Amino acid sequence: MPRRRLSDAARMGVYQMADDGLPLRDRGLNAEEMTALRLILSTYRDGSGQVVLKSTGETMPGFRDFERALAAVTNGVTTENKGIFDVIVPASPLPYGLSAKMSKIQPERNKCSFMELANSAAKFRQNLLDKQINWVTEPMLAGPEIVDQVTGWHLAESEGIDVPQSKYVILAHNNPWTQFQLISFPLTLKVANPKGEVEWLIEGASLNGYIDDNGRRHRLWQCYMNSGGQLKYYPPLHWADWMSAAFTLEKPPVGSPSQRAQEYFPELWPEGFGDT
Repeated sequence: MPRRRLSDAARMGVYQMADDGLPLRDRGLNAEEMTALRLILSTYRDGSGQVVLKSTGETMPGFRDFERALAAVTNGVTTENKGIFDVIVPASPLPYGLSAKMSKIQPERNKCSFMELANSAAKFRQNLLDKQINWVTEPMLAGPEIVDQVTGWHLAESEGIDVPQSKYVILAHNNPWTQFQLISFPLTLKVANPKGEVEWLIEGASLNGYIDDNGRRHRLWQCYMNSGGQLKYYPPLHWADWMSAAFTLEKPPVGSPSQRAQEYFPELWPEGFGDT
């Protein structure tokens, strides 16, 4: 019997849990799933990806491309909206959700990942106003309230989604987009209790939350209350449920939309149209 060729994910040393259970709910992606994801993401380098690199003009997968690739390898469906979950995966008794994020790989010294959780300054300010909390003078009250507000958005999905089993899934990349890593985190935002285990401070225009991470002072939260309203979250890597080894994308042939249309529908394409 011929020997089975190892997938490239296996050769790259992708960290795996047992294959029992559902992907990214009960375990990480296995070698075959990881290979499939890597190759699907690679297709977006053919000129169709959302991200265009200024330095080279080539395309890379964007956030929507990542969501669709993630759905393909988990047998899920994309929501194609701005809701909490980007991919819903069928399961019993309830489906679980995957909140897909893309971000840059953080400096190694920071020992963390990064995701932008919300861009809702007006909602944050209104909620604090309703609770009679002044975020400038009462950061130790404002910080936990903002985390509770986002947690409430998660819980609002619990009627049809298994929220406790749902995950954040990050596709992280380096600056030149030559190296990638997939990381899965719990959906809970209270691994470090925002009331008592996080020190909240006003620093410049942002409300920042710091934790003691095994003796290292670490900024876990950053919220810009006025400019854009981004709520940024920097979970330590050791909080991750699973992470892949670093991987690269393949380079497919580059083609324009008209070239792909001619390839797909040669008998329907208007003769001579677009010829140079």
